[in-house]
Amino acid sequence: MLPGAPITAERLSDAVAGLSGLVGFLLIPMFAAWLRLLLRFLESEGLGLGRRRRFAGLTLLRAILLSVVVIFLAFNWQRAAGELRELRVEAPIAVPTFAGLAIGGAFWALYALGLRLLRADWRRSRTQRRLGGLLR
Repeated sequence: MLPGAPITAERLSDAVAGLSGLVGFLLIPMFAAWLRLLLRFLESEGLGLGRRRRFAGLTLLRAILLSVVVIFLAFNWQRAAGELRELRVEAPIAVPTFAGLAIGGAFWALYALGLRLLRADWRRSRTQRRLGGLLR
């Protein structure tokens, strides 16, 4: 498309659904990063008898980076939804938004499950190589 050409309502609807899917995909990891950071902070207080764990800067960087990406995507998502409302007065915004969030969350769940299975398989094969035989 040309830079000055107007965007169609169908493409804006697709953009709303796609951006909400990306937000849904990154929302759970963002909250998990902040929760992990909170737990690291609470563990670093030294209330236990064991050795103190250092406060991880990488965890803070991950939480901030995911938050910036989610805020950027949510801002553009709302902007696309506003432009769609301007283009069509009675444009259905809620249905593509919730569908995109649900699909993004489902893709994240599948991704996390697949990653977990790959890690378990890698650990099993590493243990098998160390022991020198098949595990039963």
